[in-house]
Amino acid sequence: MNEMKGLQLGICVLFLLFSLGAAVHGATLSVNDLNLADSDSSGTIDVMLDQAPTGLAGYQLEISLVPAGIAEFSPPVNFPPAFSMNTNSTFPSSTLNIVAVDLMDQIKAGANDILLATLNVRSLAEGSSEIQIMITELTDDSGDPISATTQSAHVTVDSSTPTVVPTTEPTTEPTVEPTTKPTTEPSVVPTVDPTTEPTAKPTSEPTTEPTVEPTVDPTTEPTPVPEDLVAAFTALPMTGTPPLTVEFKDHSSGNPKKWRWDFGDGTLSTFKDPTHVYGGIGRYTVTLEVMRGNLSSVERRSEIIRVVGDYPTGPSGFAMVTSKPSGAEVKMGEIYLGTTPATLIVPAGSRTFSFHKEGYLNKTVNVMIRPNEIKLIPQVMLKEVS
Repeated sequence: MNEMKGLQLGICVLFLLFSLGAAVHGATLSVNDLNLADSDSSGTIDVMLDQAPTGLAGYQLEISLVPAGIAEFSPPVNFPPAFSMNTNSTFPSSTLNIVAVDLMDQIKAGANDILLATLNVRSLAEGSSEIQIMITELTDDSGDPISATTQSAHVTVDSSTPTVVPTTEPTTEPTVEPTTKPTTEPSVVPTVDPTTEPTAKPTSEPTTEPTVEPTVDPTTEPTPVPEDLVAAFTALPMTGTPPLTVEFKDHSSGNPKKWRWDFGDGTLSTFKDPTHVYGGIGRYTVTLEVMRGNLSSVERRSEIIRVVGDYPTGPSGFAMVTSKPSGAEVKMGEIYLGTTPATLIVPAGSRTFSFHKEGYLNKTVNVMIRPNEIKLIPQVMLKEVS
């Protein structure tokens, strides 16, 4: 009897330990499966984080389609509004690097089911590719790494799916129409004509003519007038030392309803006339896309913004820097790079950044930058001077 009770107690303890372990499991990064038809079709996949117990400051992920050649990532990457500072690697590609920062602290501690980004995928050939996620950076609001596992999914391209559509449509349409038309039309016409003609004519003629004519003319005329949609913009100033504040003005024709700016340093805006601060020295290409309904127009001005200074030349990469609080000066040795938050152009190699803000202790961060790499530096937490 005692042995039986001991066994039952042991089972209960194991069950409680299992339940506790399940309750405190780490976060999971996942993507959804996607089925595409052949012939250059496309769809989207969502990158999700199931929980952020201590908040989410930013992330850097590498997402790959393995094997390559079945599908590829295509523009654009859509980031939720929380990730106002973001960037991604070039298209088209079977491997995509996405980086984003929650600058406004919108993702609070305890958040669940967080959408990180929506990726566009285009089919290339029949088959199946696994969607693999590799975490480069995933940090919480304190600047500490978030422990997370990844969950893969699949993109399947199958040309057999569209063959089902045409089999159902032709069988239903021809059988219904011929049976109803001949029975109703001839029986109604002869009975109404002889009795109603004298009474119907005088009442219908004067009432219909004046109402129809004036309404048709004004509604049809304005439709062919819409102006062509053409994107255009100006930027002032276009050159200066960091931090360089530039005011962008939209001068597009055709009455656009939506705007999408790409400032060339990994940041975007949807305002009509945005103001943007360039923190790093370099030459920046700015792109404006305007939209109205199904129409869109793009103007891309290569290296229109030039941020100048005493800066080494040669191979370089990008460093996305943020701090809490923001507005900290960033230096590389004695070279002033700008203020946080910023996307800085940094010479490739092992670099040391120093962060300084009045009333806070200085902090240094060592970073390895590779040529053309986009590097997210985890949020730098500055301590107040006591």
